[in-house]
Amino acid sequence: MIACFGDSITAGHPGFSYLRYMQTKRYQNFGLGGDTLLGLSNRINSFIRETSCREYIIEIGANDILIPFLSSYSKTWNITVRRIIARGSIPISNIIVFKSEYEKLIYMLSDKKVRVISIPCLGENIKSDLNLKADEYNQVIKILCSKYDITYIDFNRWQKNIIDSRISEFSYFISKNYYKILTDTMITTYMGFSECISKKRKLAVTIDGVHLNMTGAKGLAGLIEEDCK
Repeated sequence: MIACFGDSITAGHPGFSYLRYMQTKRYQNFGLGGDTLLGLSNRINSFIRETSCREYIIEIGANDILIPFLSSYSKTWNITVRRIIARGSIPISNIIVFKSEYEKLIYMLSDKKVRVISIPCLGENIKSDLNLKADEYNQVIKILCSKYDITYIDFNRWQKNIIDSRISEFSYFISKNYYKILTDTMITTYMGFSECISKKRKLAVTIDGVHLNMTGAKGLAGLIEEDCK
């Protein structure tokens, strides 16, 4: 078994998980929507004590950037953010602390085979403040992966290449109404209309600027499987 830990990008709702398009069935999905580096580290710590799993794929960090932003995005998001934090998914907004905690996570998995996925684009405006911060966090993750000889899967760069090649300009980011996420989950994850929603919103690799559509999920699966060859 390969344990895949992450946030909603791994979980696959709303939108699609990359695991849906992996050729092998050895993967197990441990994605948790809204999770952060600290939340995931705690979950993995418990998991390691209970299992003998030797292989991991880690995808985390987006919500360490998004949660502070969403807390002041709208009233419904503020309520949701407080619930997410209360369960233990606490964001790290300081990049120095983020680096320290990410290094602790890597050390925790030091005797395992690990592949790390970059933080994805946070909105399809790749020059936004959120994406500039994601670039900074990804540079930290990339350096740590190099230091510890861990495979770094640069999904963020793949996304940017696709986004740059599109004809239309981006026009949509996560709705200020949190409950729109629930509607998007029904329409995209369960009914399979991710590409239709993306096209309507003029998005290339996501359904709402963050969560993956079929194109994005297939792209990430392809990057992972290419590394496995």
